Amino acid sequence: MCHNVTSRAQQVPGPGGKTNLNAVITVAAVYLFFLIFAQFGFLKAVQAALGEGIEVIRPILAVMGLAGVAGSVLAARICSERNGARQIMAGFGVCVVAAAGSLGADNLVWFQVVAALTGLGVGLTTVALAGLLRRAVGDAQLGRIIGVGTGLAYAFCNLPGIFDADATTQALIGMLAGVAGWAGCRGLTPRFSPEPRTGGEYARAGVAAWVLVLAALVGLDSAAFYHIQHNADLIAATWAGPVRLTLNAGVHLGAALLAGWALDRGWLGRTTGLGAAALLLACGLINGWPPTRAWAGLLYVAGVSVYSVALVCYPARSGRPGLAALIYAVAGWGGSALGIGLAEGQQELSPVLIGSAGTIVLVGFLLSGLNHRQTP
Repeated sequence: MCHNVTSRAQQVPGPGGKTNLNAVITVAAVYLFFLIFAQFGFLKAVQAALGEGIEVIRPILAVMGLAGVAGSVLAARICSERNGARQIMAGFGVCVVAAAGSLGADNLVWFQVVAALTGLGVGLTTVALAGLLRRAVGDAQLGRIIGVGTGLAYAFCNLPGIFDADATTQALIGMLAGVAGWAGCRGLTPRFSPEPRTGGEYARAGVAAWVLVLAALVGLDSAAFYHIQHNADLIAATWAGPVRLTLNAGVHLGAALLAGWALDRGWLGRTTGLGAAALLLACGLINGWPPTRAWAGLLYVAGVSVYSVALVCYPARSGRPGLAALIYAVAGWGGSALGIGLAEGQQELSPVLIGSAGTIVLVGFLLSGLNHRQTP
């Protein structure tokens, strides 16, 4: 949603199926680019060219995070009723350039430029998309549309042959995701004029609680993912083999679809709470014996899909681009950096980290009533 929209929500006569499809494509493209390129293909290329180790990755991730924050803030400041789709298209254009640039990168400076473009592109597209979605598809199906797009992206990234593809292949997929998103957002025709939401979970106390809750979940997710990726036994138990990857893909899709359905019924807090519980339990089991680690992987996958749908739906339903920028800058980029930093050099997921994340989520829910049914 963009600035100065104050009229009641009204639907423009005409079918919305094509707009909804374009919305699904655009949501999926954002997540697909971020997952397959920013989190996988790009980092693989960096390590292949510069070597393994967090000391190599840290400055690259720092540049990407700072550029992501800058892109989020810029997107919120330049948002207007007329340029929402064009802003998303510009963001996807930057993403495509970033993925293409990684194909020839071979030194630290070049990789830092690619990291900056990646963060900038993701920052622009996420905030602009959160601002435009509600005007394009309305409130009734917003959760399901986000759930379908999120689930498809996660499922595709976990398919055999995609998850373990080389850096070049994943960069090419990232480019295709950017092109698909650029084409999809062109069809996001605004059909609604909803008022921005400022009460309840969107009042100051609610916003503060949601920023803390989502930051805790992103941080815990990032720490768990970093820990798994640097532990051969955990990789074997959670992401090894075509059968396991296919199962993970199915769980990702199913959990995201159920989350979207629940969010359309106003169960934002309860749904996020279930996702948080699954993620917290998974992190506890990750430190256990191999038989429990198999279940930890499935719970982790389900929890990540659920909270990822909420991460888009909460700011998108607000109709406030500034809120989307705050969520993605603090909870998204900040939470991710914090989680990786806390996991670095640790032999296991710290019980203190898991307990702290759980406490933040619980306190956020209790103090702000986020477990209550919200207006869809």
